Amino acid sequence: MENLITSVQDLLASTSGTLAGIALIMAGIACIIILLLIIFFIRIYIAYYMAKKRHRDPLAWALLSFFVSPILTWILLLILGDAN
Repeated sequence: MENLITSVQDLLASTSGTLAGIALIMAGIACIIILLLIIFFIRIYIAYYMAKKRHRDPLAWALLSFFVSPILTWILLLILGDAN
């Protein structure tokens, strides 16, 4: 773990101040943000799929998942069960 931190610190020290270094750091940050957004929307899709499978309104549950919490929505769907 210390080797990884040292390597990142060395990379930042060697590239800081140059335009290419700043672009490299910004690209890395952008990739991390995009990855987190993809994971977030996959979790919302899982709530949509769970609601559809349980014969509940998938759009409403997906919106609830978006605004509240995907994991809380999953738990509620598991507790409520099938709508039939």
